[in-house]
Amino acid sequence: MSICPANDQEIRYQISQIRDLPPLPQSVQRLIDIIQNEVESSDELESIIGYEQAVAAKVLQAANSSYYGYRKKVDNISKAIVLIGCNQTKSICLCTLLMNLFNGRHIEPAYRERLWKHALTTSKVASEISRSRPWVQKQEAALMGLLHDVGHLVMASYYGDQFQFIMDLASKRKSPPWCVEMELGFVHTEIGKYLASRWAFPDSFQAVIEFHHSPQRCDSFRSEVRLIYLADVIANSPYYPEFLTDEATLKYCRDLYISEDEWQEYCNRFALIVPEVDQLWNLMK
Repeated sequence: MSICPANDQEIRYQISQIRDLPPLPQSVQRLIDIIQNEVESSDELESIIGYEQAVAAKVLQAANSSYYGYRKKVDNISKAIVLIGCNQTKSICLCTLLMNLFNGRHIEPAYRERLWKHALTTSKVASEISRSRPWVQKQEAALMGLLHDVGHLVMASYYGDQFQFIMDLASKRKSPPWCVEMELGFVHTEIGKYLASRWAFPDSFQAVIEFHHSPQRCDSFRSEVRLIYLADVIANSPYYPEFLTDEATLKYCRDLYISEDEWQEYCNRFALIVPEVDQLWNLMK
């Protein structure tokens, strides 16, 4: 199989032809709103969960898991939120809602797990980096990390043959999939951009989704895009460690006033994040 290079207009047309591309659920938009507005009220979060049976079940399942070590049975959402914490509950809710959006589409289990674990890892790394960056709040950085590769979900769900071809070719070449995509002109960042626009995501999120592999092309929200680029580099480091010390990476570190020691500290923390993501994935899959 081969893929003919696609230009911007062709990608837009292809996405417009997806008749069953899901609309953004109101509950996802509400979650994004409360995260952006830094709302920490468990009441608002509980009201969102109350309208989503699948999400409520997942939150209760998580609260009663051995991961949180609570010996008594948790049988209501308010107790579950207190036990899990508002921020972790938001992540579980958002992941569950997005997974359910694409549940009707076939994605190879191995790729499904890899895509979601990468999103969760990028989210956690972005959250860590944002701790010392006063211009972005921690939960917003985490949300950007979680959503940055939404275009890959669309590719895997609606363009399965093309997605498989790209992943196989990348594996054969030992090259990052996004480099193969750029060569072929069928790029998950472009697909993600159109989905984010269709879903009316905030402009900063749209910029992150479109430019997280090419921050130099971004004219707005440059700091947010660079932050997610760096988080993505660390999340991908088991496969492509060379990007950790790439000149572009080091330049973006300098742009965000991240010293060499601080960057190395984030890289070292990655080993602690991996088991956290594994446990979280086991709760949600």
